[in-house]
Amino acid sequence: MKTLRSADIVGGCFLSVLGLLTLWASSNIVTTMEHRLSPRALPYAVGLLILGCGVGLAAKAWRLRGPDKAVDWPDTAGTRTIIVTLAAIGLYNGLLELLGLPLATFLYVTLSIWFLNRTRWAAALVTGIACGVISYYVFISLLGLSFPEGVLFKG
Repeated sequence: MKTLRSADIVGGCFLSVLGLLTLWASSNIVTTMEHRLSPRALPYAVGLLILGCGVGLAAKAWRLRGPDKAVDWPDTAGTRTIIVTLAAIGLYNGLLELLGLPLATFLYVTLSIWFLNRTRWAAALVTGIACGVISYYVFISLLGLSFPEGVLFKG
């Protein structure tokens, strides 16, 4: 029987390995002096966060005492949600180079919020626009990271 404790331990171990792989991959990024912030900085920080969350999740589940909850497998709607979410992430990755970080982020966030929360389109659009604009100003303008800017922001 699948339990929440065993799922959290496995998930934590998976995240820990993913964090270590991210740290290893970010250490192989070639840096130059032309950037205000090293291209390694963001992937390295993300790798540390993933590693820390994975270790924390596994440790918390390992120390858990008391009755364990059974994990229910997703029904048809849950499986569809997982598939659509994974497809959206793949589409985001595929469109990132063509559309650029701001526009691809806008589309991904807007469609994901609408699909997952079934909120009104206006709320999803406002959140998507905010995420696209913030991603441009924080990662491209402020930090000077080398994300693709896309067709709308090339000057």
